[in-house]
Amino acid sequence: MMTLKIGNVLILMFAISVMALTGCESIQNVVDSTVQPEDSMVEEIPVKFVLLIDYPEGKKDAYIAWVASVAATLQAPEEIDRIRSYDNLDQTMSPHRLVEFEFKSYLHAATYLNRPEIAGILGDIPNHASKVSAHTFIQRSDYEKEEDGNWQVKSVLLVDYPLGGKQAYLDWVDSVSSITVGPPQLKTITSYDNYYGESPHRLVEFEFANSDDSTTYGELEDIMALEAELDVRTGSWIQHTFELRSDYINE
Repeated sequence: MMTLKIGNVLILMFAISVMALTGCESIQNVVDSTVQPEDSMVEEIPVKFVLLIDYPEGKKDAYIAWVASVAATLQAPEEIDRIRSYDNLDQTMSPHRLVEFEFKSYLHAATYLNRPEIAGILGDIPNHASKVSAHTFIQRSDYEKEEDGNWQVKSVLLVDYPLGGKQAYLDWVDSVSSITVGPPQLKTITSYDNYYGESPHRLVEFEFANSDDSTTYGELEDIMALEAELDVRTGSWIQHTFELRSDYINE
């Protein structure tokens, strides 16, 4: 008889939740792609579960009304630290909506996602959205700048590492991090790695008080030079700017 360690049991439970969300026909396909050889997911490393969503054409208001009906349930469990939702400032671009679930660890994330009421809501999202993808990220420590607040604008950078070039990319990030965090317009910056090593490999979030600060930051000469280097430092990259919604804010 094969005995699964606690980490792999949690992965299995998480796979069930993701299968419900994505409509995967075979749980084995999910398990094969998620079970890891090490039990690192029980470490106290912050985890972010990210949903990238497109609203159905002409039915954004209906989607938002559905969210309002389930928001309290999604926020109730003790495992969840925070949920935030954002709209793409350019609603012609996909994804239209970003939703982030923040946890202290993978254990908290897996416990939360395995709750029947949570799994049921996540599994219902495809009935209200035209497109949805789910990703799990673990926090890195590349940047040191964090000011507390519900910052209104978030610029999201999604990166794929070049083949065999992850460490070279991270070395470059380390060499330019002081330039990246320096401008006063930037309130917070946080980087994450995809837990399963799938695309997108890396998530970097830049937070600003307003869209004017975001625009000013992006037009700084040093920042534009760094952005230009992304073409040669990464395998691929894309950036979106989102504005905070009030769907899950009740402080």
